[in-house]
Amino acid sequence: MKTKWGSCNPAHGMVWINLDLAKKPLVALDYVILHELAHFISPKHDDAFIAVLDHQMPGWRQIRADLNALPL
Repeated sequence: MKTKWGSCNPAHGMVWINLDLAKKPLVALDYVILHELAHFISPKHDDAFIAVLDHQMPGWRQIRADLNALPL
């Protein structure tokens, strides 16, 4: 993958997930899926995007930090 954990193409309705997430805690997979699906609401990491994450997974910042602290 060109990106670390996932990517998406909202115009084509496609989401790609790094298979190495299978080795990580399940909540990390949930976060990455939510992150990529939030791009269907807003393609940028703007306020609308953050609002989706905050609403659907209030602890996403800690989950992201924990995931990014893990080895690839």
